[in-house]
Amino acid sequence: WDWRLLAAIGFVESGYDNSVVSWAGARGIMQIMPVTARAMGSTPEAMTDPETSIRVAVKAIKSIDKMMARYISDPQKRRPFVIASYNSGGAHIIDAIALAKKHGHNPEQWHGSVDMALLMKSDPVHYNDPVVKYGYFRGTQTVEFVRRVENFYNKAQKYVRQ
Repeated sequence: WDWRLLAAIGFVESGYDNSVVSWAGARGIMQIMPVTARAMGSTPEAMTDPETSIRVAVKAIKSIDKMMARYISDPQKRRPFVIASYNSGGAHIIDAIALAKKHGHNPEQWHGSVDMALLMKSDPVHYNDPVVKYGYFRGTQTVEFVRRVENFYNKAQKYVRQ
């Protein structure tokens, strides 16, 4: 992954403040959840170390990217799905892909398709739909997260050499 995209995620997640702990328990620059830290071979306490936080985030992103490749083959189209999954977990994004497909939208397109389907998961009509396996989700934060990360990344691509 382009380091500028990782920088965008870190900026949106924490403003590069390694001491940040979210209301949900995510820690450090990359706002790693305790369960993710452990799954990636580290500890929640270690997430306040910037290098460890970034290293764990890269491992998590690699894992998410591999999972999302089953649904979106094109790496460029897959990027917002990976960013969204980093924020919310892959299960809700997989549900949104299924909802988009069911409602005649392109399940391999984030903008104007799967992002809108993710927002549908806050409505009982949709989160109780049989294609939805992981229930209710208020996707506004995740949709906004993807937008903010992509905006930062697009600016970084324009002004900062890789």
